[in-house]
Amino acid sequence: MREYSYQQHHMGTEVSLSFVCNEVALADTIATQTFATIHDYEQRFSRFLPQSELATLNRCGSGTVSREYLAILERSLQLVELTGGAFNPLIQVATLGYHTTYATLREQCASITPVQYDTDCRKILVDEAHQHVTLGTNQQLDFGGILKGYLANMLADQLTDTYQECMGSIINIGGDLATRGTDELHEPFMCMLYNPITGREVPVRVTDGSLATSGTYARRWQTNQGGRHHVIDGATQKNPTNSLVAASIIHYDGALAEALTKLFLTRG
Repeated sequence: MREYSYQQHHMGTEVSLSFVCNEVALADTIATQTFATIHDYEQRFSRFLPQSELATLNRCGSGTVSREYLAILERSLQLVELTGGAFNPLIQVATLGYHTTYATLREQCASITPVQYDTDCRKILVDEAHQHVTLGTNQQLDFGGILKGYLANMLADQLTDTYQECMGSIINIGGDLATRGTDELHEPFMCMLYNPITGREVPVRVTDGSLATSGTYARRWQTNQGGRHHVIDGATQKNPTNSLVAASIIHYDGALAEALTKLFLTRG
């Protein structure tokens, strides 16, 4: 058994894959299929692509959606309840100037214009039988808060079910990752966790689980009202003011792990 690694850029971040297999041909096949699925989800759920499924529903306010969309929406609504609203897919980070890709955003000074929007998820109407979703007035969805963890976890499970001959795997989408099985030495996968306070990396074992990290120290940009970052307190619709700068959660469910990082960062 050998561990084969791959890297591409998707969802505005680096995606790293590792597979422990007997043959490179098998690892290549798995990598090709995995990158294709990640690309598909980016095309469906990017708010920066006008024709994406997410952008289309936000623009129209109502419409028929795919099963993939419905699954993520339903999981998002569950996580709103579990986190007491600390995670909320109706929070609009664009209102803090994040209205273009981060690669473009960090090279400019964004403009903030006050916008009123509604974060009451009870106003979202979901007709599961007909796969139809209707948003409330002044509502738009953004799954960016959990999508990477959700997708990494889903892909890891699918890979395990489909390729039993793959002894281990890591799906890492911009630092939100899922592992299954073991490495080529039959040991648990060791991941390096960055500490923004000390500047050091700490090794942590992640076995058949997910690791999600979110922080206020990295994805920052300048606006006409000062510096901003992507973590938003739904109660104030502004960046939180507590002293926490990063949170990392290990849990089997990657979407829940990501949502819990928001709970810590917004509630302190």
